[in-house]
Amino acid sequence: MPPRVLVPYDREIVESIQRVFGNEATAIQTGRDAESLLEHPDAVAIISGRVPREYILQASGLRMIQTFGAGVDRIDHDALLQRGDVVLCNAHLNAEEVAEYAISLLLALAKNLVVNDRTFRNGDWTYRYGGPRPNIELRGKTCLIIGLGHIGAQVARRLQSFDVTLKAATRSGTTRHHDLVSSVTKFTELKSFVREADFVILTLPLTKESRGLVDDRFISWMKPSTLLVNISRGPIVDEGALFTALKEQRIAGAALDVWWNYPQDRDDAPCWPSKFPFHELDNVIISPHRAAYSESIVKEQISFVAENVLRFLRGDTPHNIVDLQCGY
Repeated sequence: MPPRVLVPYDREIVESIQRVFGNEATAIQTGRDAESLLEHPDAVAIISGRVPREYILQASGLRMIQTFGAGVDRIDHDALLQRGDVVLCNAHLNAEEVAEYAISLLLALAKNLVVNDRTFRNGDWTYRYGGPRPNIELRGKTCLIIGLGHIGAQVARRLQSFDVTLKAATRSGTTRHHDLVSSVTKFTELKSFVREADFVILTLPLTKESRGLVDDRFISWMKPSTLLVNISRGPIVDEGALFTALKEQRIAGAALDVWWNYPQDRDDAPCWPSKFPFHELDNVIISPHRAAYSESIVKEQISFVAENVLRFLRGDTPHNIVDLQCGY
């Protein structure tokens, strides 16, 4: 019998993965909860970005977890370390699309596109004659990219054409993408970099070290004219500190594609993404965590994750093995 691989997604995705598997493996559609997953304790792998701790610890046959995206923060790393015999792999196919979206958010925020659209739909020509907020120029400004991995590097490549001075911060203070930025610092030595930045773009993974990185102290270093873009993970930012700073206009604005609260199911009732009313602020652009979704990405992700699982099942080393100690 071919090895079984759990796929807790829609049947269309399961069938697409099965076509890549051929007769080498069997894709099994399941629910996302531990009880449903544990109906198949002998499954060798699971393809999902959310895997319950209970399943990881009790699924005797599990040897591989493959995610569709780069983020692995919804998978219990401590449980994997406790097991010691399960490999976790992610995917970086969406890096270019997320980078394009991040820059789109920055431009929309800097050029007041959303508020322009909203007011003009009511026949209000206020922004035709200047309005309360002039457009912010990107040229000649300084942008700090926090996290210079796959996505951060793609953001930097694209921003080079805007005549922006690029700086970066990484966990180690080093990067293999040093040619893309003028200087690099550590997360622990951010103060001077934040003070100089006109734009701050968050592209780092959520780890124990990065959780709450953007807090009251971090925000106090930012200039009143600074714009923040977050396409990484919500909990990297202290939501109360950011909301208060935006409401009091201690920073100029923020564009957020990632949040602190999510619906548990697609069919859930309306779900507010934060306990604070960011949607009431005109200096905020809100987006429902869709930066990675594009016309071709789903097909590409299905092909990659299915092929990577097959690599593992064939005895080869799979791509993109996550360092469980570092969290990425």
